[in-house]
Amino acid sequence: MIMLRKFVFFITLSAAFLCAQAIEVAYSGNHRFDGEHLNEISGQLQGGNNIVTGFFMGPAAQYRHHFNEHWNIAGATQFMFDKQQYSVYAKGSWRISPWRPHYSLYISAKAMYNRYNHWNTNEYALNLSATWEHPYFDITIGESLIYFRMLHSHYTEPLTFTFGASVNIRDRRSPWNLGLFARNYDDFYYENWNINWGLHFNARITDTMRLFGEFNVRPAGSISQLASKYETSLKLGIKYVW
Repeated sequence: MIMLRKFVFFITLSAAFLCAQAIEVAYSGNHRFDGEHLNEISGQLQGGNNIVTGFFMGPAAQYRHHFNEHWNIAGATQFMFDKQQYSVYAKGSWRISPWRPHYSLYISAKAMYNRYNHWNTNEYALNLSATWEHPYFDITIGESLIYFRMLHSHYTEPLTFTFGASVNIRDRRSPWNLGLFARNYDDFYYENWNINWGLHFNARITDTMRLFGEFNVRPAGSISQLASKYETSLKLGIKYVW
């Protein structure tokens, strides 16, 4: 009887361990196809304060479709009420992974449009970038071309260097994670050397649903982080895959 109890206890413990390992394997990278769910949809609410408009808030939504483990396309839209800003973008990514299974290199192309109603301004941006994604960190470099039309005039900014990096305290396959980031872009804008920095997190709700969020500090000065703060914001959203 004692041996039987020990055997049952061993089997139960082993099953629990294997289940935990199975949960850990579920990958939660920024782009990667998990091998089962072709579609992703996410919705988020962002709010904050900046020195131009004061308090602002608005929703955003994104849809991504994976053709296979290498190719995916995405589209997103956002509306900020107090900023009077409407945004939309389309993006395509190609994943190259000739190394270890959990290391990925992405080449991404993105076309974005922003409408600032308060200033009667239209912004068009094209971005080409590469992202190296490690289980504990990622690095992005690229270039952006930005074109503005406003008040019956227009101009094109010089090529804008895109840079971003983030680090996590846990492997991306973990049920929850917390990390830091620094970058000169966000979901719906690119800036030349104004380095945003902040904190991001995510947590698994179910096998197909995930909670994510971000706290972002955006400076007003170029390059110098000692310049006055321009904006702080908070994002909170849910991603669902099927």
